[in-house]
Amino acid sequence: MKSAIWRAVQSAWAQQSGRLFLWGPVAFGAGAALYFALPNEPVWWLCAASCGVLLLMVGARQRWLAPGWLSAVLTLLLLCALGLMVAKLRADHVAAPVLNPDRTTYRLTAFVVDNISPSREAPRLLLAPIRMDGVAAERTPLRLRVSLRTGAIEAAQVRPGDAISVFAILNPPPSPSLPGGYDFAQAAWFQGIGGAGFAPRAVSKTAAPGVSFKLTCILKLNRLRWWITQKLVADIRDVWRDDGELGGFAAALVTGQQAFVPQTLINDMRASGLAHILSISGVHMAVVGGFVFFGLRWLMASIPPLALRFPIKKIAAALGVVFVLVYLAISGAPAPAVRSAVVACVAFGAILVDRRALSLRALAMAAFVVIALTPEAVIQPGFLMSFSATAALLALAEGWRAPIREISVPAWVRAVQSAMQAVWLSILASLVATTATTPFAIAYFNRFSVYGLASNLFESPVTAFIVMPFLALGTALSATPLGQPLLNVAAGGLSLLRQIAAITAGWPHAVIGWPSAPEIVLPLATLGVFWVCLIKGRLRWLGLVLASAILWWPRAPVSDIWIDPAGGNAAVRIGGQAFVLRPKVRQYGFQLWTQRYNLNVNADLRDRYFSCKGYACLPKATSPYRVGFWFSNKPPKPAVFEALCQASDLVVLRNPMADWPAACASVNRISAGDFRRLGAMELTRQPKGWAIRAAQPLRGHRYWSIRSDADADQ
Repeated sequence: MKSAIWRAVQSAWAQQSGRLFLWGPVAFGAGAALYFALPNEPVWWLCAASCGVLLLMVGARQRWLAPGWLSAVLTLLLLCALGLMVAKLRADHVAAPVLNPDRTTYRLTAFVVDNISPSREAPRLLLAPIRMDGVAAERTPLRLRVSLRTGAIEAAQVRPGDAISVFAILNPPPSPSLPGGYDFAQAAWFQGIGGAGFAPRAVSKTAAPGVSFKLTCILKLNRLRWWITQKLVADIRDVWRDDGELGGFAAALVTGQQAFVPQTLINDMRASGLAHILSISGVHMAVVGGFVFFGLRWLMASIPPLALRFPIKKIAAALGVVFVLVYLAISGAPAPAVRSAVVACVAFGAILVDRRALSLRALAMAAFVVIALTPEAVIQPGFLMSFSATAALLALAEGWRAPIREISVPAWVRAVQSAMQAVWLSILASLVATTATTPFAIAYFNRFSVYGLASNLFESPVTAFIVMPFLALGTALSATPLGQPLLNVAAGGLSLLRQIAAITAGWPHAVIGWPSAPEIVLPLATLGVFWVCLIKGRLRWLGLVLASAILWWPRAPVSDIWIDPAGGNAAVRIGGQAFVLRPKVRQYGFQLWTQRYNLNVNADLRDRYFSCKGYACLPKATSPYRVGFWFSNKPPKPAVFEALCQASDLVVLRNPMADWPAACASVNRISAGDFRRLGAMELTRQPKGWAIRAAQPLRGHRYWSIRSDADADQ
């Protein structure tokens, strides 16, 4: 029995010969992810020492002993340590000033770096501050993210590259809106964003001082992108006579600008499983790069003197790299586009050195490059979803065996067979890619698009053969008579995509909510997905157990109350339903909380269980939780305070409380000092009191975990 098991293990190991390189980026990325999971900031010399020790061990193993499983393990551990080291060096390299939380109002002069509005209804600018009143030059952040009132950008006619003067309410990048939730401050650290806030007044242009050469290039490029965006919107709107929706859709695919995309379209794309179309990523780069490569190769092949004397395939590949990089620049180089451009360049580079363009090894090389350049990408859903989907498709291609065909059949039979095979491959590819990305969609977004497979089957040919080629040509030739007809064809394809998204999003149960699993499940599911993709033989199917852990792993108990990081709002759960106490304030955290636990929102329950007036919310006799809330920065009046204490066993106060009245001696409290120390909280009722899970302790002591206690209502 033991000998049979040992032979099976040896046979499985032999099948993995030459696959160690494929696991290299997995270990490299795991080390980078470990850096972000540490509770305290590691010291660089300890990271370097770990790399050195493991390097010596790998070298000794290779020098004196035959390669084997131990050598493979040591190599992967070395790559893991290198990943951690790279992430540490990157975090140190991008260090930049962050605003002081003790002050919130600023008059500033700044350059508009880019329009980063996530939709038409939410105008937002990325600013490079020149001068901030009361802030020394060395303490001025490199970038600020400022939201504006609807229409403020159009009213001021502000474009990237303009210098503006504005009054803004700014804070350090905010902490998570719920414990263990998305940490914008962490993402902002790697983007150089040292403050975020809102401009309540009008924006005015001002004289532009001289700036560095690097910033000048960035501003000019972004101004060009904004000009292309506005021209696309205007050209398509003039023909289609809409409100600019199709033009905004087109601009999002070309320049990455979503400032003209309505929120309704974004919601439909998400519900239908087509949201990836709005983010410039692998599909867009593949279509543009492939269109250029095959188009130029066909053109050169049609010229015999050129085809016979020059390596036209390599020339087309080299020009493909150029066009991909140009598209990357025009798109604004967002993280997904950078990842996709690296993959495309590696594929074209493989052609230049006479290697297979599409292979798991080429994908592994691209992953190494992306992680080395931007190690923070490994904890972003886009990175995991794009590389897992691509790895799954390449693994499918690796094991695919084309069906045997008859040698001599009528042409119409061959055409039918080819069409049926193409449909089958499209269905299989969409199914494989959807399955590979589902664990990450559930882990990060707590949702699953039921009809995503169907919508992607209809979307893929429209995007690949109509929208992207005609949109690329129409944009490039927009100054010629050919530009408008090409854009009209692309707009027709976009209109079709819009209808596909709206129809599938409107079908019953289009989106299924899925509560969050414990944090350990995501690494296990990630390992399972890549195990299935990279392991050869029957052993690969063991990875399905881990990959599906996101579905069957037991969920944590649902918390009863959520409280905003600064105490500005709160929400309560009653059974499987939840309601927020302040419906017009700070809804983002409440939305994340309901998504995390898959709770249904029922606003009518608030008045049934709580009496809310002004800044006070008192529990009624019918409420299962005797918790009162005071949401103002100023202390409540004595009568209100007494009412809170009489109705509650626990009082949550946004304001500081130096003296606790004797009448409230038996009442527990959470006040401003607790919010500064703990951040957002989840409260769970237990027999002996309330269990508190807080956001700030989970963040640890890291560069980006500066607590802001001066958040303003939005």
